[in-house]
Amino acid sequence: MGRFFINIVFSVALAMPFLAGAAEPLFEYPQVPDQLTKVNLRSNFMITHLWDECSLDKEAITDVESFRETFTDFLSFFPLADVDEVDKAVKKFVDKVAKNEDNLKTVLGFVDTEIYNPMSQFCSDDVYVIFARHLIDNKKVDKNVKSMLEERALKINNSRLDKVIGDFGLQKGGTSAGTLHSLKSQYTILIFNIAGDFDTSIYKLRLSTDIATNNLIKNGVVNVVSVYSSAGKNDGDADLWHVATIPDMERTYDLRLRPCVYLLGADKTIIAKSPDVEQILSLMAQLGNSLGV
Repeated sequence: MGRFFINIVFSVALAMPFLAGAAEPLFEYPQVPDQLTKVNLRSNFMITHLWDECSLDKEAITDVESFRETFTDFLSFFPLADVDEVDKAVKKFVDKVAKNEDNLKTVLGFVDTEIYNPMSQFCSDDVYVIFARHLIDNKKVDKNVKSMLEERALKINNSRLDKVIGDFGLQKGGTSAGTLHSLKSQYTILIFNIAGDFDTSIYKLRLSTDIATNNLIKNGVVNVVSVYSSAGKNDGDADLWHVATIPDMERTYDLRLRPCVYLLGADKTIIAKSPDVEQILSLMAQLGNSLGV
């Protein structure tokens, strides 16, 4: 079975009755049976039974920090558990917590801050989509919350690594210049312009003045596409670049990390999301050297 990758250091003794943490645990965690010796089986047991002794469905939990710590302990077992067991455990948890309105609201906050927030050590697109799916399917969840979850899940799915990004029209020098998928370059750099994001302006300046990048663009090896949500003045775009206007870009693509830059391969698959400008410039230098451009 597959595993989830989450940006955490997972070093925990699964045989312990509960995980050590800063807050007082809400309850004693279940003891893993000794006969379960494989790590995935022990993790599967923990995620399946962690909340069994907690009255999530009946009593509002007022100690929010302890609740948060227990929730992140729950998440910490996911990387070593089987994917289908994670899915079942999340459904079981959602079905239980949704029966208590206060606890459900708290958990929705945790899903946002601990799973969707790119700065969280537990951030995981895969896990977020699983939570979103089961929350959307639950009748107790408010329709406005469901709408938000659906939009976020769509953006995540549109922006996954190895995903072929959707096609859209391009302009160059104020005139139509085909579509994204019509570009024949080996790499395409998409820069999403978010109003007020100073770091994007610096990123664009570094890229537009880079000799290696400009030489690669002139030789058809690389393209840069600067994407906006509305037509208008395009600040910092080089004459060699393409420009695109996607009115609903913030509802279509995952723009959580700023500057928001996608590196695409020749077939327009996403091969990197928000790489540092130094990484891009290094790639351009290496590519230029290897091709003699």
